[in-house]
Amino acid sequence: MGPPPLATGPAAGEAAAFRRLLIVKLSALGDILHALPAVTYLRRAAPSAEIHWAVDTRFAELLSGNPGIARVVPLPIKDWKGRAGTVATWREAKGAASGLRRGRYDAAFDIQGNIKSGVVTYLSGAPLRYGFPRDVARERQNAWFTNRRPNSSSSDRHVTQKILRLVSSPFGVPFSMEDLPGEVVNTAGETAEAGRLLEELLPGSSPRLAIHPGTTWNTKRMDPAFWAESVRALRESFPSMGTYLSWGTEREREECIAVRDIAGGRVALLPRMGYKALAAAYRGCGHMIGPDTGPLHLAAVAGAKTVSVFRGSDGGYAAPVGPGHRYFQAPLPCTACQIKGDKVCPRDEECRRSLSARAVAEAMAGLIL
Repeated sequence: MGPPPLATGPAAGEAAAFRRLLIVKLSALGDILHALPAVTYLRRAAPSAEIHWAVDTRFAELLSGNPGIARVVPLPIKDWKGRAGTVATWREAKGAASGLRRGRYDAAFDIQGNIKSGVVTYLSGAPLRYGFPRDVARERQNAWFTNRRPNSSSSDRHVTQKILRLVSSPFGVPFSMEDLPGEVVNTAGETAEAGRLLEELLPGSSPRLAIHPGTTWNTKRMDPAFWAESVRALRESFPSMGTYLSWGTEREREECIAVRDIAGGRVALLPRMGYKALAAAYRGCGHMIGPDTGPLHLAAVAGAKTVSVFRGSDGGYAAPVGPGHRYFQAPLPCTACQIKGDKVCPRDEECRRSLSARAVAEAMAGLIL
């Protein structure tokens, strides 16, 4: 048996008359940020439609205040997973499913492509449920929950391009990824508080540079000395530069302390911050260097210029795009190996040495000037 048969999709004119649309992208930080241009596209393609977004509760604040999103649907997915099988979990999940169906969606777009997102998409009750084809979806079983799976394009290398290909399929409205920015909205108060914090930590700094060394895969991580060397090289051109180090876990905090101690000079650790406060801080800095990590993509969406390094992951698939962004890919033939988590590649040290901290600094200097 295969996945359910594909439904007949609407004509482009009918799709433009959709009244309510659901985006399903539950997690994680970087993945949600990559998906934000879908909101911009849908606002243009279906200007009269309400756009709702189903998301893991942990990341709901990223979407709050977005003028293109009429309703954020927070779902405590991780919490449910931690207590799966309990009566309370089933009761909460049933209530969440009923709430989704009350949305009376004309169409739902599963732009995550795994089993969890497929279940949420199916439970929305939308008659048209758009998802990735089986060869593109993260988990092939996702196809059981969707009934419209537009063809992928071999030209779509970047993840945001793949997402836009999917959400554009009912409308026939062309898109350009570079013309569809994402948006994380800060209040005036959040922006002012970030400005005060940055000035208090390093008074009179100009320019300002943010670094987030931490990341989830060992094959994405660089040594603290790498980031410290980048800072020292940049200070040769910008002696009044202030560097702000962000972190989320205790391990990342220790990495930041090591960067600060090696780099010396005007370097400070930011406090641990929520996503919206962190976005405001990155916006206030205006510049970011880092590995492939969620905060890098948050900085890019917030408007900071970025220079990033990619080893185990593929910069062509995930790096920020546009004239204010540069990335370096490790030049080894096995680059973008996708060795995840704490696994250690046997060529890890060689891979780290293949990237130049001074080249990162020179690329950032070009964006600052």
